[in-house]
Amino acid sequence: MTIYLDNAATTQLDPEVLAAMMPYMAHLCGNPSSVHRYGCHAKAALEKSRKTIARLCDVAPAEIVFTSGGTEGNNMLLRGMIEAMQITHVLTSPLEHLSVRMPLEALAKQGKIQLSYVRVDQTGDFMWDEIEQWLKRHPRALVSLMQVNHEIGNITDIAAMGQLCRSHGAFLHSDTIQAVYCGLLSCLSSHLAVGSAHKIHGPKGIGFVYIDTTVSVAPLITGGSQELTMRGGTENVAHIVGMAKALEITVRDRQKVVAHLLAIKQHMIALLKTHLPDIVFNGHSESLTQSSPHLLSISLPNWSESDMLVYHLDIHGIAASTGSACTSGSALGSSVIAALQKDTHHAIRFSFSKNTTLAEVEKTVALLAQRCAK
Repeated sequence: MTIYLDNAATTQLDPEVLAAMMPYMAHLCGNPSSVHRYGCHAKAALEKSRKTIARLCDVAPAEIVFTSGGTEGNNMLLRGMIEAMQITHVLTSPLEHLSVRMPLEALAKQGKIQLSYVRVDQTGDFMWDEIEQWLKRHPRALVSLMQVNHEIGNITDIAAMGQLCRSHGAFLHSDTIQAVYCGLLSCLSSHLAVGSAHKIHGPKGIGFVYIDTTVSVAPLITGGSQELTMRGGTENVAHIVGMAKALEITVRDRQKVVAHLLAIKQHMIALLKTHLPDIVFNGHSESLTQSSPHLLSISLPNWSESDMLVYHLDIHGIAASTGSACTSGSALGSSVIAALQKDTHHAIRFSFSKNTTLAEVEKTVALLAQRCAK
């Protein structure tokens, strides 16, 4: 029996998504930039997918640009807006994904921006009064805060943050990749947002960005007029069709899936508290309302090496992680857990999907309890 509890890293491809993609992976081979019938057919599929995603996000099709995924999307939006709109001050948090922090830190090192970090408390909450004071000192600045944290699941009120930024003439970028179960993307609350297909049972290597018509973003990739000249290169039609289908399924089934995820999460929390009384829940991970239903981050203070515990789970067919997949292998541990002033070597992240069962979390907790008792 294999158990997959690392859905925040990636999800299993939905059979409906695969069926939608197959024609474009087989005989429908046209380049959407070609003017013959094969190209026109591919172009029609491309634009239909764009319209579907725009409709589901309640934005205009022209505000959606396809990318290779979340990392490219964050780099494109942050670097592109800073360049196009000559942004000089940026505020972010120590809890952000590396695809946000690293490009911003690189730009700061080059002297192109002044980068500031908002403080967070031990539960991962932002100091909102500090954000407001910072915005008063830096009009027309850029704020980058994710909607749902990729490790601890904390939910940020992006609607309120967007309103706060707009009241000070500032712009808001939000990494919304993990937010699909907590209010779809919240595109209208921010000026810039990012989506990724493989977090919602779609294919890997495809994503999209939302760019509000009131802002400008310089292209990250040039060399063609594709994607409204925003991203040169032939579009991956099959994966774009799959992404649109995955998002459509997610919206269609969201109420049922969220109820399932909450039941799974609540059951695992109860089991962990019963069998591992010293357990600590990171951030607001224990909350069913303040963190995403698909994420649960724990620390085991009496276990010094969470990496070894994750390997032990893997030996028994259970997949979990110590944090973001993009930081796996790093000797420094999780920057998110470190920002909460906790030992990064104690943390384990479990993340669920519509395919996760109660029996799977029961087996996982039983194995954890058995291992930690030794």
